[in-house]
Amino acid sequence: MDPMDAAGIGWGDLMRRACGWALMVLGIAGCVLPVIPGIPLLIAGLIILGRDYEWARSALHRVKQWVETRRKASAKRAAAVARSRAGVSDKGVGEA
Repeated sequence: MDPMDAAGIGWGDLMRRACGWALMVLGIAGCVLPVIPGIPLLIAGLIILGRDYEWARSALHRVKQWVETRRKASAKRAAAVARSRAGVSDKGVGEA
């Protein structure tokens, strides 16, 4: 009997987890080393590990929320810049 079958983990699951952890380690190294793109590797690792671990799904959800918040703030800033270039004030009509 294969010990992997007894534990309920197949070889595919083991390889997926190993790849996910490898991406996480490379991502952490990439946050320190200038040659390796750390953040994309961390996100890829979270996506892969999210299938097996609740903490990875939770972390990925927080990353998605952070990206959405940043996107909205960026759009708001871009709209303010466009209005200022067009000469439109943020103040209401008649306000000084």
